[in-house]
Amino acid sequence: MSPAVTIHPEAVKAAIRMRYGTLAAFAATHRLEAQAVRDLLRGVSATAKPHVAELLGVDPDHLTISRSTDVEMDSKPGGAAHRLNAGGR
Repeated sequence: MSPAVTIHPEAVKAAIRMRYGTLAAFAATHRLEAQAVRDLLRGVSATAKPHVAELLGVDPDHLTISRSTDVEMDSKPGGAAHRLNAGGR
């Protein structure tokens, strides 16, 4: 049984954009309505969930998309500022 995976909507959008360029291109490639991906990211619909899970390499039954601040996202070690913001600290 695969473990549950919780991912932030921005991480999903980043993965889609890295591979397809835009959310609309992803939707068109998978023959989804343009709004389906946005609805999934808002938690309203699950039409695009199997396609997003495939892109992320996880089981759709164990994928949760959450805006919770408890979700881990890739970040700089030790909370270092982005190079463009470092001077402002």
